[in-house]
Amino acid sequence: MQKKIFIGVICSIVLLISSCSIEEKYAPKNEYANIDLSQVPFSNLSDYGFFSGDMNALNPVQGVYPYSLTSPSFADYSSKERFIYLPEGTYMEYQGDFNSLKFPIGTIIIKNFMYYNDIRDKSLGRTIIETRLLVRKEMKWKPFSYKWNDEQTEAVRLIVGGTVTASTIAQDGNLKEISRYVIPRELDCRTCHNLNEEMTPIGPKPANLNRPMENDLSENQIDYFVEEGILNGVPTNVGQIPDYSDASLDPITRGKAYLDANCAYCHRQGGTANANGLFINWDYDEEGIHTGIFKIPTNFNAPGFQYDIVPGSPDESILLYRMTQTEAPAVMPQLSRSINDDMGIEIIREYICLLYTSPSPRD
Repeated sequence: MQKKIFIGVICSIVLLISSCSIEEKYAPKNEYANIDLSQVPFSNLSDYGFFSGDMNALNPVQGVYPYSLTSPSFADYSSKERFIYLPEGTYMEYQGDFNSLKFPIGTIIIKNFMYYNDIRDKSLGRTIIETRLLVRKEMKWKPFSYKWNDEQTEAVRLIVGGTVTASTIAQDGNLKEISRYVIPRELDCRTCHNLNEEMTPIGPKPANLNRPMENDLSENQIDYFVEEGILNGVPTNVGQIPDYSDASLDPITRGKAYLDANCAYCHRQGGTANANGLFINWDYDEEGIHTGIFKIPTNFNAPGFQYDIVPGSPDESILLYRMTQTEAPAVMPQLSRSINDDMGIEIIREYICLLYTSPSPRD
């Protein structure tokens, strides 16, 4: 009898520990991060109180929600950990599959850039380089950047930007050495985060959030936000931008997803490059010249090149040429890249090769 009671107690403890660990994956049991918006920006990242314990562990407090994207942009082989801080009692609102969510005043979007020693085995350690914040103050978004110290104990606001060196072993097993990782000036953030002359978030749109939770593949990220009461108005079926790193996808789909993540924040209607007339966002539903096909560039000339994209001929296409360059004015994207994205180049090479021979991924 005593043995049965003992076993029952042990089982109860195990179940209690298991249920607690599941709950604590995304809802840390500590104080809510109540931030006085009138004091923002703080000089030090720690002053916001986003994280509990050792700050470099990036363990979020209540009110700070982790999120990931189906197709993140390339930034010199850095890894990113993203969070959204919402003032207590507020929520985000759906505005369309391919539009950024509507965020309440006081929202802070947090993006940490880091390098793992070996991305294939994250237990080998990492170095956080910078944290970028996008803060919704009153009716406008404001960008603030913070550079981490060598001890990985604090990050200090960096208005004018800077450069650092970094290295990582990438997924392909090759060492990537970044001699000039650029922390952008706060003013530079407006170049990419621009829609119709207003600063705006880029990544957190439903079609790019429609994926499993990073630490719980059994739960959809959008469903989790809805269950937590922090996202309203979401329809039953939300579209999805595919993960361009998935080699099982057809090349046209991968190419369009890559362009959406890495180019379309500027090259969309209302974006910074609107006047260029090259629109390559995933949901742009027209075909022809505005997608780059046989389009003559408006503000860039390269000897031997005539069109942005020549279907079937990647080596004659300005789009691919600029992806292989690392110095201004030819380099594209112009920010957040100082070395080539080897996988991205191959994705776009194959994409251009097969244009006009494959159906649209939306067909």
